[in-house]
Amino acid sequence: MQCEENFVESYQKYFNANLKNLPTMMTAKCDACPEGISCVPQIQCPAHVRMEEHAKPQVCDLPGGNFGFCCFTGQNHTDLNSKKFRVHGFSFLPPSVIEEAHIRFENLMHKTGLIPVTPGQPEFAHNMVFHSSQHEDLQNFQLSNMAMEQIITTQVFKEKEHIPLDDIITNNIDVDFMQTPLEQLCHPTRPCLNPRAKYRSFDGNCNNVLPHRSHWGAAGQPMERLLPPAYEDGIWTPRIHAKDGSLLTGAREISRILLGDADRPHPVYNLFLMQFGQFIAHDVTQSATVRLESGQSVQCCTENNADVLPPHQRHFACMPIPVEMNDEFYAHFGIRCMNFVRLSLAPNTDCRAGYGKQRSKVTHFLDGSAIYGSSVETARELRLFRGGKLRMFNDFGRDMLPLTTDKGACGNDDPSATCFKSGDGRTNQIISLIALHLIFAREHNRIAEILSQINPHASDETLYQEARRIVVAELQHITYNEYLPAVIGPMQMKRFRLVPQHHGYSSDYNNEINPAITNAFSGAAFRMGHSSVAGKFHMPGGPSHVEEIINIPDVMFNPSRMRMRTFFDDMLVTMLHQPMQQVDSAITHGLSRFLFRGNNPFGLDLAAFNIQRGRDQGLRSYNDYLEVMGNRRIHSFNQLPPEIGRKLSQVYHHPDDVDLWIGGLLEKPIEGGIVGATLAEIIADQFSRFKVGDRYFYEYNRKINPGAFTMDQLHEIRKVTMARLICDNADHMTLQAVPPAAFRRADLERNSPIRCDRPEIPVMNMEAWRF
Repeated sequence: MQCEENFVESYQKYFNANLKNLPTMMTAKCDACPEGISCVPQIQCPAHVRMEEHAKPQVCDLPGGNFGFCCFTGQNHTDLNSKKFRVHGFSFLPPSVIEEAHIRFENLMHKTGLIPVTPGQPEFAHNMVFHSSQHEDLQNFQLSNMAMEQIITTQVFKEKEHIPLDDIITNNIDVDFMQTPLEQLCHPTRPCLNPRAKYRSFDGNCNNVLPHRSHWGAAGQPMERLLPPAYEDGIWTPRIHAKDGSLLTGAREISRILLGDADRPHPVYNLFLMQFGQFIAHDVTQSATVRLESGQSVQCCTENNADVLPPHQRHFACMPIPVEMNDEFYAHFGIRCMNFVRLSLAPNTDCRAGYGKQRSKVTHFLDGSAIYGSSVETARELRLFRGGKLRMFNDFGRDMLPLTTDKGACGNDDPSATCFKSGDGRTNQIISLIALHLIFAREHNRIAEILSQINPHASDETLYQEARRIVVAELQHITYNEYLPAVIGPMQMKRFRLVPQHHGYSSDYNNEINPAITNAFSGAAFRMGHSSVAGKFHMPGGPSHVEEIINIPDVMFNPSRMRMRTFFDDMLVTMLHQPMQQVDSAITHGLSRFLFRGNNPFGLDLAAFNIQRGRDQGLRSYNDYLEVMGNRRIHSFNQLPPEIGRKLSQVYHHPDDVDLWIGGLLEKPIEGGIVGATLAEIIADQFSRFKVGDRYFYEYNRKINPGAFTMDQLHEIRKVTMARLICDNADHMTLQAVPPAAFRRADLERNSPIRCDRPEIPVMNMEAWRF
């Protein structure tokens, strides 16, 4: 490798400056990559971590004056080792393995005396977050069981053949389930019947039309990994032990010691940025927890959460969070256990033995599935089938989201409870999220109405699909043009080639890239938004000028206020004006003590759940992600800034024990972003996948995207801003002006609210869509 400056030394300077909140700049001047080899950020060439120094890839220049690797394996994050390197090859699975695995599986499935969660408890509402329709819950149960039998078979095979842990996690085994009784458990991929379909499918299938890749990114497909899992058996046993062999500190202990409640308003960004982040998080990922055969949620604690259930009474997916007797909050209520159930897995589509992969129920693409659903069935339920529009509830002349009494959507078991329905079952989680769903549903109908006026002969189907195509493009453009730069900063936008083009088409699509959600993104990095949540909404005073303060637990799964005459506008005004919290080591008690409390005096601890979820998913430690970024590992807490090192040493024995989410929160924000370097890299990698691995991404030409926009249409899409969507879809009862940069605080200079007819908030010319 030929560069003016040693790569590792330069990157270490960059990272250390980031930790200490100093200006960060990396400069490089390296030889170009060989022809046909891509220059990518280190995190997108993770194989380098296991390479000897002499074999590491050539260093190269990335946009913005930064280093990358000439990745001779391409940008393949998830490829299996080639067969010639798999050292444990068997032409068939021994019958004894299959028989013993089946016995173990049956014993797990038919364990008696298992207890469901009781309605009314905070964990009941939390488990409703994972709920779908009865049909989808049954399908999830069946798929989860299929995956578990595969996992148990792999565990038995590992035991009997004495396969080393490292060979399991690096796929150095060549064993499949074909021509065995387990073959029926494999989840086949569907062929693409129309590879040139103009409109993307609802479930994400056939985005990639290559053989055996048509399922990439589809609903129900597994998450993928940047690094091999840290399962203790390499297969599915969760990460619970520290480097020295002792048990890791409990998730609730880490939460209460490290993550206090401190009011640190962000100097630039408002609550709209925070809320938009949750909206797109729900668009791209939804996990499912393992459930009882009845469909009920699993209970892992004794009555009144007084203790952890003993092992003989515990469901195999239980991973309860212990609460210490000296807990300054939960001890008052006699709470010694928080219910926590592991995520369900997806069957391996290739029918091979291997480690467990968590299943995502929604499409992995940024495709508006939160608006339209991730299945044809859900999409049909939401349609009006007239004029291309979505169904709405007419609330005294205002279009609101349709109503539902579904207990999963409403988060409780009360048959009289009414809440709102959208393409995503988590809409009613918090009332500010409902506001985002309403904006995009109204935007669809607004676009459909205009299309019908300029194309009076167009069918309902054409109007619906065209409006959907436009709204998804608006969502993608706002995300990449306004939201993402605020989160990861301008340097990462350039390094990962995420900056939207001002003119012409993009040709970045790569059918070798799996767009799937990574566990590091879903289980840690994008959970950074929980730190940005404010514990209270400061609502505008209205005519009486009396400000109302709403505690966020009071509007979780409680959407009734949204039907008040001015509340939608008031909520928008609040999100535009009230600052979000900084992303750091503080979490509001509204999330860490009172999450989903309902009528109880206490709720759940979301921070503890985040830590436990990372361990459930086998996320590797923070140190491992430093290394994959091209950084040196931390060997002592003394290497960190004193305050950070002191905090971490209180709850961890060694830097190799630090959970990824915790380490990421403690980093100082990178220049121009709201998160630190590690979380920024993981987030940037994921949004690179969303773009490069999505054939229907809005900037691609017709050679790539069969539903590509014309150049004139793309020009109009590029005018879209979040401010324009607010302008076009608010009630305008109390909201009379909107700041041009909708994610930035309205009290900032040059971002004062202005009337919606001002040129600073551009308008799309819909004449470009005259058919």
